[in-house]
Amino acid sequence: MNGKNAKSDRDWYIGGALLGLVVVFSFFTGHPVGTATTYERITGHILRFFSPEYVTSTVHYFKEAAPVAEWQTLFVIGMLLSGVIGRFLFVKRKGEDVPEMWAEVFGSSTAKRFVVSFIGGFLLLFGSRLAGGCTSGLFISGGSQLAIAALIFAGAMFASGIVTAKLLFKGRD
Repeated sequence: MNGKNAKSDRDWYIGGALLGLVVVFSFFTGHPVGTATTYERITGHILRFFSPEYVTSTVHYFKEAAPVAEWQTLFVIGMLLSGVIGRFLFVKRKGEDVPEMWAEVFGSSTAKRFVVSFIGGFLLLFGSRLAGGCTSGLFISGGSQLAIAALIFAGAMFASGIVTAKLLFKGRD
């Protein structure tokens, strides 16, 4: 750790400590951290506006739990807002919507970057709901309890991320 980056090298400590406090708070309140259900509920609200009979008769999840707005909805909205606020307050190079490494491989289109990011997030969310779980719930809440499934998932997630990065960016730093 060199002198000029000493503070930025410790930023992850602060984030980790804050995440730990969120997990402790979630256990004390009886609501483990997880967000995939919220996206499904929001989709249920939107679908119910256009076709209420479809939601109540076809979507199996809503037969068990109606699409309601609850604390998780505010949690997801808070995550979105904090991401936007953090982007404009803490990003070192203002206006860098397309990182240089991405641009070298995929081009400098901001729209393409956002579309690909959205599709990737959608596929992750869809897969987690298809599996009947939530990636953040399993990784954060399950990992904090040292659940075997969470540890296996974490290992697989990081391994697949490393392989994907190596394939996409062909060994760049």
